[in-house]
Amino acid sequence: IDTFGRRNLLLFTFPCMAVCLLITGFSFWSTSETGRVTGVSIGIYLFAIFYSPGAGPVPFTYSAEAFPLYIRDIGMSFATATTWFWNFVLSITWPSLILAFKPQGAFGWYAAWCCILWFLILLFVRETKGKTLEELDQVFAVPLTTHAAYGLRQIPYGFKKFVLFQNPIPEELYALQSDSEVSSNQGDEKARGELKEDVEKPTV
Repeated sequence: IDTFGRRNLLLFTFPCMAVCLLITGFSFWSTSETGRVTGVSIGIYLFAIFYSPGAGPVPFTYSAEAFPLYIRDIGMSFATATTWFWNFVLSITWPSLILAFKPQGAFGWYAAWCCILWFLILLFVRETKGKTLEELDQVFAVPLTTHAAYGLRQIPYGFKKFVLFQNPIPEELYALQSDSEVSSNQGDEKARGELKEDVEKPTV
């Protein structure tokens, strides 16, 4: 997680999980029982491989970092409860989904959700790898529309880098300041405030 980044892991693993779910679902069209079992086994096994470094641990790590300190315990509790609630919903609705959509449609349904979540991660999830608490405040201070536009600009960047094997220049979205810069800026603002007070004082 700390090597590749939370956002990068999610962006890489979600499309792979979608492909694995499609492999699992399409295997049910096989007329051979051996082929069907083999396809389902491979699909589920590969899905677990991609789930383990991405959607498995990242949400818990991310939610522990995303909330401010004064509500972090409440936020983390809510995030964990939300995760287990949707786990319950998935489990309780799966038998009905299998009956209504057949295995092919049921696995395809969740593969489609993986693709939708990939776009949501691209647009709205900030990268928190290697950031201090002060830097996290600056990361989450970036407006939502600004980050969404940045995410869209990453699509051609990723195509050039990973498909065309070019070397495009990465865009830096977060203009992070060090602790010394922050304290220096605060000192400058204080000095300007004192100077303004001195200027506004009436002369005798």
